Amino acid sequence: MAAKAKRMGETELKALVQREISHADSNRSIVLKKQITALEYYQGIMKDVPAETGRSAAMSRDLADTLGWILPGIMRVYTASEHMAIAEPVKPNDVAGAAQATDDMNYTFWKDNDGYRIVYNATWDSLLTGDGIVKVYWEDTPEIDISVHTGLSDDQITMLLQSNDEINEKIEVIEHSATSQMAADEQGNLVSDPQRTHDVKIKRTYSGGKVCVEAIPPENYGKDGDTKTCDDSKFQYHREQKSRSDLIAMGFDRKKVEALNKVSDEESTAEIARDDRAKYEDHDPSVDLVDLFDCYVRVDMDDDGVAELYRVYYAGTREGGDILDWEEWDDELPFDSIPCSPMPHRFESASLADETMDVQRIKTVMLRQALDNTYATNNPQRFVVGEITNPEELFSPSFGGAVFGKQGSSVTPLTVPFVANHAYDAINYMDQVIERRTGVSRTTMALDPDALQNQTATANQNARDAAYSQIELIARNQAELGWKKVFRKIMRLQIRHQNQPRIIRMRGNFTQVDPRQWNADMDVTINVGLGSGSRDRDMMALQQVLSNQTALAQQVAALSPARAMEMLPYITRTMMKQAESAGIKSPELFYPEITPQDVQQAQQQMAQAQQQQAQQGDPKVQAAQIQGQTKLQAAQMAAATAQQQNQLKTQAQMQYNQQKIAAHYALGQQKAINEQQIGIAKLGLQREQTGAELAMRSKQIDGELALKATGVMHDIITPVHIGGAPG
Repeated sequence: MAAKAKRMGETELKALVQREISHADSNRSIVLKKQITALEYYQGIMKDVPAETGRSAAMSRDLADTLGWILPGIMRVYTASEHMAIAEPVKPNDVAGAAQATDDMNYTFWKDNDGYRIVYNATWDSLLTGDGIVKVYWEDTPEIDISVHTGLSDDQITMLLQSNDEINEKIEVIEHSATSQMAADEQGNLVSDPQRTHDVKIKRTYSGGKVCVEAIPPENYGKDGDTKTCDDSKFQYHREQKSRSDLIAMGFDRKKVEALNKVSDEESTAEIARDDRAKYEDHDPSVDLVDLFDCYVRVDMDDDGVAELYRVYYAGTREGGDILDWEEWDDELPFDSIPCSPMPHRFESASLADETMDVQRIKTVMLRQALDNTYATNNPQRFVVGEITNPEELFSPSFGGAVFGKQGSSVTPLTVPFVANHAYDAINYMDQVIERRTGVSRTTMALDPDALQNQTATANQNARDAAYSQIELIARNQAELGWKKVFRKIMRLQIRHQNQPRIIRMRGNFTQVDPRQWNADMDVTINVGLGSGSRDRDMMALQQVLSNQTALAQQVAALSPARAMEMLPYITRTMMKQAESAGIKSPELFYPEITPQDVQQAQQQMAQAQQQQAQQGDPKVQAAQIQGQTKLQAAQMAAATAQQQNQLKTQAQMQYNQQKIAAHYALGQQKAINEQQIGIAKLGLQREQTGAELAMRSKQIDGELALKATGVMHDIITPVHIGGAPG
């Protein structure tokens, strides 16, 4: 906290804050009453049009119907794209920082905070009461998270207790128990049981801080009545109810907190209308609710003639409260208004309630009269003459029942003329009044079949476009006069307080951003798209734009292809807008991002190619050279191919000759072997024949000798000449 000033003490500051809170509440008492009435009308509570006893109590809900039709269109304007806000560079070296700031602002709003609920609540408050209030601030109160883990191994508990310095995380063990203790082995070293598990309770403390965005109830915001914007206010506050326990956890002095008066037993009328919490009594003083005022006041504390801005935490009732803390404030003012229909030179804006509540009153009265007339026409009163013996049948008639009476009695219905049709005509006229004021009608909502049948498509579309223009004006007012300031403050708070890079996930990719390098003076633009019209109309308009861009690129390409490449980023941007109009949340996932740097690089490559072509000379000569080189290469390839074929043929012939010689040699060897075997066989055969002849001759000689010896064969012995016949 900054050092306290000496000229004005805390007592004087307390009195000043009490007085300013009282003046702010007094100045906005009329606005607060209007807000309360608007809340009641939206819920169908019309205290200024009480129903008569025994008559119709029906109510028209024009405010709720009108708001319910306009709200979805405005929500689509802001949520159709992943980038609700876009950072615009103001210097050439801001381009990279602007791209990072765009991602970081939208991530902070939609992911770090509940962005959809913030947009919904602020837009709803703006339409209903005229101004939605959004609070943007840097929250540096440490976040504490206590968790319990059981059954962890030694490695698991070691990993669990490792803190992450990148997010300023500190871990403290509150409770710990293990199934077994570490023991010493034979050498005296400590060893753990592998089956040991741990039960641990830890406290994680995150002290990095973050940007917080809230949509606060308009009745809980107050300011001085002299200024026209939140940033110019000399005093403004945000009132919220905190328990004593919450205040002590925020770091405020416990004695001061316990001495504060709790919230009055009587709720404010606005809180009753919202019905945002139930009444109950609690005997634990630590949960008693206390009003906490987060005040921002301009005051000359050091008596130098210049009023400085101070932040003051004031708690308790306006008369019996106390200052819990205060400091000189040199950061962004946290409050911004989201206007519906701003009025020049005034802070309060007109709302849908201002345009429809009087009509809702008239229509409620006319609707009740029409229903009463219908009831009276369908169940008229009766004129009775004489005595009726069962009069209850007259008061509560039953289907098919009979009325009995004495002689001379008669029952005559008192006919009531049906005039409800005139009331319905008046109701239709009041519907036209709402249509002229807000643009909401059966035609624009496509609920009038006669209008759809009896009008051309162009006429019907023109009527719808005229109605949509009023809705688009509301969205544009909210974007330019409200959300633009909100996102600019988000960016400036990140630049001022984010002291280290962080990693965010956008368009399916993880990106590192470092706000310290951004230009805090960059502009911020709210991406309101094409308006809140129909998707078909938006896509048709974008298709026409895309066709024109493509035709233009083709015409430019005929003259300068390099210049035509400059159309690529515009064409891809149009295609992304088409995807957004079709309801696709992240069209960047379907189309490549083409940056001006990519186009410039492609143009340089094209210029280099053209330069190389120019240096090579006449294209015809170049073509002839290429043709000659091609023929030479073809001839060389043919010669090489022929040579290779000859080599292959020679190798094949040599291989064939070698195989033939080898086969001939093998055949000769086999023939010699066969001839040798045949010769051997012939010799063997001749030897056998000679042996046989010798054996026969030997036997013959032996026989002759035997006969000769006996003298028998002396006369018949034929002389034998050994060696054959003579001559």
